[in-house]
Amino acid sequence: MAHVRSLFFDGPLAESENKAFRNAQLGRPSDIIWNITNRCNLLCDHCYMAADGHALPDQLSDEETIDLVKRMGEAGVPVVFLSGGEPMMRPNFWEILAEVNAQGVRPTISTNCTMIDEASAKRLAEYGVRWIATSMYGPAEFHDAMVGVPGTHARVVRAIKSLRAEGVGVVLKTALSVDTWPYIFDIIRMAKDLDCGMIYICDLITAGRSEGEDDSRVSVEQWRELADYIVQDMLDPEMKFEYDIGAIPSVIPYIAEQFIANGMDVSKGLERLKTISACPVGKGHMNINSEGGVMPCQFAQDWVVGNIREMSFAQATEACYQIDLRESEGQCAPENCEYSRICRGCRAKAWQRTGNAMAEDTTCILHPGEQRTIPVLRPESAHQSPGAPCAAPGGCG
Repeated sequence: MAHVRSLFFDGPLAESENKAFRNAQLGRPSDIIWNITNRCNLLCDHCYMAADGHALPDQLSDEETIDLVKRMGEAGVPVVFLSGGEPMMRPNFWEILAEVNAQGVRPTISTNCTMIDEASAKRLAEYGVRWIATSMYGPAEFHDAMVGVPGTHARVVRAIKSLRAEGVGVVLKTALSVDTWPYIFDIIRMAKDLDCGMIYICDLITAGRSEGEDDSRVSVEQWRELADYIVQDMLDPEMKFEYDIGAIPSVIPYIAEQFIANGMDVSKGLERLKTISACPVGKGHMNINSEGGVMPCQFAQDWVVGNIREMSFAQATEACYQIDLRESEGQCAPENCEYSRICRGCRAKAWQRTGNAMAEDTTCILHPGEQRTIPVLRPESAHQSPGAPCAAPGGCG
Protein backbone atom coordinates (compact mmCIF):
# COMPACT_ATOMS: atom_id res chain seq x y z
CA MET A 1 0.00 0.00 0.00
CA ALA A 2 1.22 3.48 -0.83
CA HIS A 3 -0.97 6.56 -0.51
CA VAL A 4 0.47 8.75 -3.23
CA ARG A 5 -0.75 12.21 -2.20
CA SER A 6 -0.21 11.64 1.52
CA LEU A 7 3.25 10.22 0.85
CA PHE A 8 4.61 12.97 -1.40
CA PHE A 9 2.48 15.95 -0.41
CA ASP A 10 -0.36 16.50 2.09
CA GLY A 11 -3.30 14.18 1.68
CA PRO A 12 -6.27 12.81 3.66
CA LEU A 13 -4.18 10.01 5.18
CA ALA A 14 -1.31 12.24 6.30
CA GLU A 15 -2.12 11.94 10.02
CA SER A 16 -2.32 8.14 9.91
CA GLU A 17 0.79 8.01 7.72
CA ASN A 18 2.68 10.07 10.32
CA LYS A 19 1.70 7.71 13.15
CA ALA A 20 2.65 4.63 11.15
CA PHE A 21 5.93 6.27 10.15
CA ARG A 22 6.85 7.10 13.75
CA ASN A 23 6.07 3.55 14.89
CA ALA A 24 8.18 2.09 12.09
CA GLN A 25 11.09 4.34 13.10
CA LEU A 26 10.78 2.97 16.65
CA GLY A 27 10.57 -0.67 15.52
CA ARG A 28 6.92 -1.03 16.52
CA PRO A 29 3.87 -2.24 14.56
CA SER A 30 3.01 0.43 11.99
CA ASP A 31 -0.33 -1.04 10.92
CA ILE A 32 -2.16 -4.36 11.04
CA ILE A 33 -4.53 -5.94 8.56
CA TRP A 34 -6.63 -8.41 10.52
CA ASN A 35 -8.83 -10.95 8.75
CA ILE A 36 -11.28 -11.45 11.60
CA THR A 37 -13.11 -14.14 9.63
CA ASN A 38 -12.62 -16.17 6.48
CA ARG A 39 -16.38 -16.21 5.81
CA CYS A 40 -17.80 -14.19 2.93
CA ASN A 41 -21.22 -13.85 1.31
CA LEU A 42 -19.70 -13.22 -2.13
CA LEU A 43 -17.63 -15.47 -4.40
CA CYS A 44 -15.31 -13.05 -6.21
CA ASP A 45 -13.53 -14.61 -9.20
CA HIS A 46 -10.12 -13.28 -8.18
CA CYS A 47 -10.28 -13.65 -4.35
CA TYR A 48 -6.73 -14.38 -3.18
CA MET A 49 -8.15 -16.09 -0.07
CA ALA A 50 -10.82 -18.12 -1.89
CA ALA A 51 -13.17 -17.01 0.90
CA ASP A 52 -16.64 -18.56 1.07
CA GLY A 53 -19.43 -19.08 3.59
CA HIS A 54 -17.39 -21.28 5.93
CA ALA A 55 -15.35 -20.22 8.95
CA LEU A 56 -11.96 -21.88 9.37
CA PRO A 57 -12.03 -24.50 12.13
CA ASP A 58 -9.38 -22.99 14.39
CA GLN A 59 -10.36 -19.32 14.12
CA LEU A 60 -9.83 -17.10 17.15
CA SER A 61 -12.66 -17.35 19.66
CA ASP A 62 -14.71 -14.29 20.56
CA GLU A 63 -12.78 -13.98 23.81
CA GLU A 64 -9.46 -14.23 21.97
CA THR A 65 -10.45 -11.47 19.54
CA ILE A 66 -11.22 -9.04 22.35
CA ASP A 67 -8.02 -9.94 24.17
CA LEU A 68 -6.09 -9.39 20.94
CA VAL A 69 -7.53 -5.89 20.55
CA LYS A 70 -6.51 -5.06 24.11
CA ARG A 71 -2.99 -6.25 23.29
CA MET A 72 -2.99 -3.98 20.21
CA GLY A 73 -3.80 -1.05 22.46
CA GLU A 74 -1.01 -1.98 24.89
CA ALA A 75 1.44 -2.31 21.98
CA GLY A 76 0.52 1.13 20.64
CA VAL A 77 -0.78 -0.11 17.29
CA PRO A 78 -1.95 3.08 15.49
CA VAL A 79 -4.16 1.59 12.77
CA VAL A 80 -6.01 -1.70 12.27
CA PHE A 81 -7.83 -2.76 9.13
CA LEU A 82 -10.68 -5.13 10.00
CA SER A 83 -11.06 -7.37 7.00
CA GLY A 84 -12.16 -10.84 6.00
CA GLY A 85 -13.72 -12.56 4.15
CA GLU A 86 -16.52 -10.22 5.00
CA PRO A 87 -15.76 -8.88 8.52
CA MET A 88 -19.36 -7.94 9.26
CA MET A 89 -20.31 -11.63 9.03
CA ARG A 90 -18.38 -12.31 12.23
CA PRO A 91 -21.02 -12.48 15.03
CA ASN A 92 -18.99 -10.33 17.44
CA PHE A 93 -17.95 -7.76 14.80
CA TRP A 94 -19.52 -4.84 16.69
CA GLU A 95 -17.96 -5.95 19.98
CA ILE A 96 -14.53 -6.07 18.31
CA LEU A 97 -15.07 -2.63 16.79
CA ALA A 98 -16.19 -1.17 20.12
CA GLU A 99 -13.02 -2.48 21.81
CA VAL A 100 -10.82 -1.15 18.99
CA ASN A 101 -12.35 2.27 19.56
CA ALA A 102 -11.95 1.97 23.34
CA GLN A 103 -8.25 1.11 22.94
CA GLY A 104 -7.59 4.23 20.88
CA VAL A 105 -6.65 2.22 17.78
CA ARG A 106 -7.90 3.80 14.56
CA PRO A 107 -10.13 1.36 12.64
CA THR A 108 -10.69 1.02 8.90
CA ILE A 109 -13.20 -1.57 7.73
CA SER A 110 -12.62 -3.48 4.50
CA THR A 111 -16.08 -4.71 3.54
CA ASN A 112 -18.10 -5.55 0.45
CA CYS A 113 -20.78 -3.17 1.80
CA THR A 114 -23.64 -5.61 1.25
CA MET A 115 -24.45 -5.56 4.98
CA ILE A 116 -24.44 -1.77 5.34
CA ASP A 117 -27.68 0.21 5.40
CA GLU A 118 -28.50 3.65 6.83
CA ALA A 119 -28.68 2.33 10.40
CA SER A 120 -25.37 0.46 10.27
CA ALA A 121 -23.68 3.39 8.51
CA LYS A 122 -24.72 5.60 11.42
CA ARG A 123 -23.49 3.01 13.90
CA LEU A 124 -20.11 2.73 12.17
CA ALA A 125 -19.69 6.49 12.44
CA GLU A 126 -20.58 6.35 16.14
CA TYR A 127 -17.97 3.61 16.66
CA GLY A 128 -15.20 5.87 15.40
CA VAL A 129 -14.82 4.51 11.87
CA ARG A 130 -13.39 7.20 9.59
CA TRP A 131 -12.85 5.06 6.51
CA ILE A 132 -14.60 2.15 4.85
CA ALA A 133 -12.92 0.34 1.95
CA THR A 134 -15.16 -1.43 -0.54
CA SER A 135 -14.69 -3.02 -3.94
CA MET A 136 -15.90 -2.02 -7.41
CA TYR A 137 -14.91 -3.74 -10.64
CA GLY A 138 -16.97 -2.10 -13.35
CA PRO A 139 -20.56 -1.47 -14.48
CA ALA A 140 -23.41 -3.26 -12.71
CA GLU A 141 -23.73 -6.40 -14.82
CA PHE A 142 -19.97 -6.90 -15.00
CA HIS A 143 -19.43 -6.24 -11.28
CA ASP A 144 -22.22 -8.62 -10.24
CA ALA A 145 -20.80 -11.35 -12.47
CA MET A 146 -17.33 -10.85 -10.94
CA VAL A 147 -18.59 -11.19 -7.36
CA GLY A 148 -21.09 -13.95 -8.10
CA VAL A 149 -24.19 -12.30 -6.59
CA PRO A 150 -26.74 -10.30 -8.63
CA GLY A 151 -27.68 -6.88 -7.27
CA THR A 152 -24.38 -6.34 -5.43
CA HIS A 153 -23.39 -3.26 -7.47
CA ALA A 154 -26.60 -1.43 -6.54
CA ARG A 155 -26.23 -2.36 -2.87
CA VAL A 156 -22.65 -1.05 -2.81
CA VAL A 157 -23.69 2.28 -4.32
CA ARG A 158 -26.52 2.66 -1.77
CA ALA A 159 -24.15 1.83 1.08
CA ILE A 160 -21.58 4.38 -0.11
CA LYS A 161 -24.23 7.09 -0.16
CA SER A 162 -25.36 6.16 3.36
CA LEU A 163 -21.77 6.20 4.64
CA ARG A 164 -21.01 9.58 3.10
CA ALA A 165 -24.22 10.98 4.61
CA GLU A 166 -22.77 10.03 8.02
CA GLY A 167 -19.39 11.58 7.24
CA VAL A 168 -17.57 8.26 6.89
CA GLY A 169 -14.87 8.35 4.21
CA VAL A 170 -14.98 5.70 1.50
CA VAL A 171 -12.11 4.07 -0.37
CA LEU A 172 -13.23 2.47 -3.62
CA LYS A 173 -11.03 -0.59 -4.25
CA THR A 174 -10.42 -2.46 -7.45
CA ALA A 175 -8.12 -5.21 -8.68
CA LEU A 176 -6.52 -4.28 -11.98
CA SER A 177 -6.59 -7.11 -14.51
CA VAL A 178 -7.17 -7.71 -18.20
CA ASP A 179 -10.89 -8.02 -17.35
CA THR A 180 -11.19 -4.81 -15.32
CA TRP A 181 -8.80 -2.64 -17.34
CA PRO A 182 -11.51 -1.42 -19.77
CA TYR A 183 -13.37 0.12 -16.80
CA ILE A 184 -10.57 1.52 -14.64
CA PHE A 185 -10.98 5.16 -15.67
CA ASP A 186 -14.74 4.91 -15.23
CA ILE A 187 -14.20 3.47 -11.73
CA ILE A 188 -11.98 6.45 -10.86
CA ARG A 189 -14.68 8.81 -12.14
CA MET A 190 -17.32 6.87 -10.19
CA ALA A 191 -15.28 7.22 -6.99
CA LYS A 192 -15.14 10.97 -7.46
CA ASP A 193 -18.83 11.27 -8.37
CA LEU A 194 -19.82 9.33 -5.24
CA ASP A 195 -17.63 11.60 -3.09
CA CYS A 196 -15.22 8.82 -2.18
CA GLY A 197 -12.00 10.41 -1.02
CA MET A 198 -9.72 7.73 -2.36
CA ILE A 199 -9.31 4.83 -4.76
CA TYR A 200 -7.17 1.77 -4.07
CA ILE A 201 -5.88 0.12 -7.23
CA CYS A 202 -4.23 -3.25 -6.68
CA ASP A 203 -2.36 -5.34 -9.19
CA LEU A 204 -3.87 -8.79 -9.65
CA ILE A 205 -2.68 -11.32 -7.06
CA THR A 206 -2.64 -14.77 -8.61
CA ALA A 207 -3.54 -16.79 -5.53
CA GLY A 208 -6.74 -18.36 -4.27
CA ARG A 209 -9.34 -18.39 -7.05
CA SER A 210 -6.99 -16.62 -9.47
CA GLU A 211 -4.05 -18.97 -8.93
CA GLY A 212 -2.14 -19.60 -12.14
CA GLU A 213 -3.73 -16.68 -14.00
CA ASP A 214 -0.59 -14.60 -14.49
CA ASP A 215 -1.64 -13.84 -18.06
CA SER A 216 -4.60 -11.94 -16.58
CA ARG A 217 -2.30 -9.21 -15.28
CA VAL A 218 -2.18 -6.02 -17.34
CA SER A 219 1.01 -5.02 -19.13
CA VAL A 220 3.78 -2.64 -18.14
CA GLU A 221 2.49 -0.23 -20.78
CA GLN A 222 -0.98 -0.23 -19.25
CA TRP A 223 0.32 0.33 -15.72
CA ARG A 224 2.47 3.20 -17.00
CA GLU A 225 -0.52 4.70 -18.78
CA LEU A 226 -2.51 4.57 -15.56
CA ALA A 227 0.39 6.00 -13.53
CA ASP A 228 0.73 8.89 -16.00
CA TYR A 229 -2.98 9.57 -15.63
CA ILE A 230 -2.66 9.62 -11.83
CA VAL A 231 0.25 12.08 -12.03
CA GLN A 232 -1.66 14.44 -14.31
CA ASP A 233 -4.73 14.22 -12.09
CA MET A 234 -2.73 15.04 -8.99
CA LEU A 235 -1.00 17.99 -10.65
CA ASP A 236 -4.41 19.70 -10.74
CA PRO A 237 -4.28 22.10 -7.75
CA GLU A 238 -8.05 21.82 -7.28
CA MET A 239 -7.97 18.03 -7.02
CA LYS A 240 -7.66 16.56 -3.51
CA PHE A 241 -8.47 12.97 -4.46
CA GLU A 242 -6.12 10.29 -3.08
CA TYR A 243 -4.71 7.28 -4.90
CA ASP A 244 -3.50 4.17 -3.10
CA ILE A 245 -1.44 1.61 -5.03
CA GLY A 246 -1.16 -2.01 -3.97
CA ALA A 247 0.93 -5.07 -4.90
CA ILE A 248 3.02 -3.25 -7.52
CA PRO A 249 5.47 -1.06 -5.59
CA SER A 250 7.51 -0.08 -8.66
CA VAL A 251 4.67 2.28 -9.62
CA ILE A 252 5.68 4.58 -6.75
CA PRO A 253 9.23 5.43 -7.92
CA TYR A 254 7.85 5.67 -11.45
CA ILE A 255 5.31 8.26 -10.26
CA ALA A 256 8.04 10.07 -8.31
CA GLU A 257 10.07 10.37 -11.51
CA GLN A 258 7.08 11.87 -13.33
CA PHE A 259 6.49 14.38 -10.51
CA ILE A 260 10.16 15.40 -10.66
CA ALA A 261 9.91 15.81 -14.44
CA ASN A 262 7.00 18.19 -13.79
CA GLY A 263 9.04 20.28 -11.36
CA MET A 264 7.53 18.91 -8.15
CA ASP A 265 9.53 18.46 -4.94
CA VAL A 266 9.07 14.85 -3.81
CA SER A 267 12.03 14.73 -1.42
CA LYS A 268 9.77 14.24 1.62
CA GLY A 269 8.21 11.12 0.14
CA LEU A 270 11.47 9.65 -1.09
CA GLU A 271 13.01 10.13 2.35
CA ARG A 272 10.03 8.43 4.00
CA LEU A 273 10.26 5.52 1.60
CA LYS A 274 13.68 4.73 3.09
CA THR A 275 11.86 3.89 6.33
CA ILE A 276 8.61 2.39 5.00
CA SER A 277 9.21 1.24 1.44
CA ALA A 278 6.54 1.03 -1.25
CA CYS A 279 6.30 -2.67 -0.39
CA PRO A 280 5.83 -2.45 3.39
CA VAL A 281 6.86 -6.05 4.13
CA GLY A 282 9.30 -6.07 7.03
CA LYS A 283 8.62 -2.43 7.97
CA GLY A 284 6.21 -2.85 10.89
CA HIS A 285 3.31 -3.87 8.67
CA MET A 286 1.75 -7.25 9.36
CA ASN A 287 -1.34 -9.31 8.66
CA ILE A 288 -3.13 -11.55 11.15
CA ASN A 289 -5.47 -14.20 9.77
CA SER A 290 -8.63 -15.50 11.37
CA GLU A 291 -6.70 -18.31 13.05
CA GLY A 292 -4.11 -15.95 14.55
CA GLY A 293 -1.40 -16.61 11.98
CA VAL A 294 1.05 -13.72 11.62
CA MET A 295 1.96 -12.99 7.99
CA PRO A 296 4.29 -10.35 6.54
CA CYS A 297 1.70 -9.65 3.80
CA GLN A 298 -2.02 -10.30 3.43
CA PHE A 299 -1.53 -11.34 -0.19
CA ALA A 300 0.57 -14.37 0.79
CA GLN A 301 -1.68 -16.27 3.16
CA ASP A 302 0.70 -19.26 3.32
CA TRP A 303 3.69 -17.13 4.38
CA VAL A 304 3.32 -17.40 8.17
CA VAL A 305 6.02 -16.45 10.68
CA GLY A 306 4.17 -17.50 13.82
CA ASN A 307 0.86 -17.31 15.67
CA ILE A 308 -0.26 -14.31 17.70
CA ARG A 309 -1.67 -16.71 20.29
CA GLU A 310 1.92 -17.63 21.14
CA MET A 311 3.80 -14.42 20.25
CA SER A 312 3.82 -10.97 21.76
CA PHE A 313 3.39 -8.08 19.34
CA ALA A 314 7.04 -7.24 19.94
CA GLN A 315 8.03 -10.75 18.83
CA ALA A 316 5.68 -10.68 15.83
CA THR A 317 7.01 -7.28 14.76
CA GLU A 318 10.61 -8.45 15.14
CA ALA A 319 9.89 -11.55 13.03
CA CYS A 320 8.62 -9.28 10.26
CA TYR A 321 11.50 -6.82 10.63
CA GLN A 322 13.98 -9.69 10.19
CA ILE A 323 12.80 -9.99 6.59
CA ASP A 324 13.95 -6.44 5.89
CA LEU A 325 17.51 -7.30 6.92
CA ARG A 326 17.81 -9.32 3.71
CA GLU A 327 18.33 -7.71 0.32
CA SER A 328 16.09 -8.29 -2.66
CA GLU A 329 17.63 -10.35 -5.44
CA GLY A 330 17.91 -10.25 -9.23
CA GLN A 331 16.71 -7.05 -10.88
CA CYS A 332 15.47 -5.85 -7.47
CA ALA A 333 18.92 -6.08 -5.84
CA PRO A 334 20.65 -2.83 -4.75
CA GLU A 335 23.40 -3.28 -7.32
CA ASN A 336 20.82 -3.54 -10.11
CA CYS A 337 18.23 -0.94 -9.11
CA GLU A 338 18.70 2.48 -7.56
CA TYR A 339 15.23 2.16 -6.02
CA SER A 340 15.89 -1.20 -4.37
CA ARG A 341 15.47 0.12 -0.84
CA ILE A 342 12.51 2.43 -1.44
CA CYS A 343 10.60 0.01 -3.64
CA ARG A 344 11.81 -3.49 -2.64
CA GLY A 345 9.62 -5.14 -5.29
CA CYS A 346 6.49 -7.07 -4.32
CA ARG A 347 7.71 -9.63 -1.81
CA ALA A 348 4.38 -11.52 -1.83
CA LYS A 349 4.63 -12.14 -5.59
CA ALA A 350 8.22 -13.34 -5.16
CA TRP A 351 7.09 -15.74 -2.44
CA GLN A 352 4.19 -17.06 -4.50
CA ARG A 353 6.30 -17.50 -7.63
CA THR A 354 9.40 -19.11 -6.13
CA GLY A 355 8.95 -19.76 -2.41
CA ASN A 356 11.81 -17.27 -1.89
CA ALA A 357 10.50 -13.98 -0.54
CA MET A 358 13.59 -12.11 -1.71
CA ALA A 359 13.47 -13.23 -5.35
CA GLU A 360 13.07 -10.54 -8.00
CA ASP A 361 9.66 -9.06 -8.76
CA THR A 362 9.02 -9.89 -12.40
CA THR A 363 6.06 -7.47 -12.52
CA CYS A 364 8.31 -4.39 -12.16
CA ILE A 365 7.29 -1.51 -14.44
CA LEU A 366 10.69 0.19 -14.15
CA HIS A 367 12.72 -2.75 -15.45
CA PRO A 368 10.14 -4.93 -17.20
CA GLY A 369 11.08 -8.48 -18.07
CA GLU A 370 9.68 -10.44 -20.99
CA GLN A 371 7.33 -12.32 -18.68
CA ARG A 372 5.59 -9.07 -17.76
CA THR A 373 5.18 -7.29 -21.09
CA ILE A 374 2.09 -8.60 -22.84
CA PRO A 375 0.03 -7.00 -25.62
CA VAL A 376 -2.00 -3.98 -24.58
CA LEU A 377 -5.61 -5.13 -24.73
CA ARG A 378 -8.35 -2.66 -25.61
CA PRO A 379 -11.55 -4.60 -26.33
CA GLU A 380 -14.11 -3.05 -28.65
CA SER A 381 -16.52 -3.04 -25.71
CA ALA A 382 -14.23 -0.93 -23.55
CA HIS A 383 -16.34 1.62 -21.71
CA GLN A 384 -13.76 4.26 -20.88
CA SER A 385 -14.76 7.71 -19.76
CA PRO A 386 -14.16 10.49 -22.32
CA GLY A 387 -11.44 12.09 -20.22
CA ALA A 388 -9.40 8.91 -19.94
CA PRO A 389 -6.02 8.72 -21.68
CA CYS A 390 -6.26 7.21 -25.14
CA ALA A 391 -10.07 7.07 -24.95
CA ALA A 392 -10.58 9.59 -27.74
CA PRO A 393 -10.16 8.36 -31.31
CA GLY A 394 -6.49 8.57 -32.25
CA GLY A 395 -5.45 9.17 -28.66
CA CYS A 396 -1.92 8.03 -27.74
CA GLY A 397 -1.17 7.10 -31.33
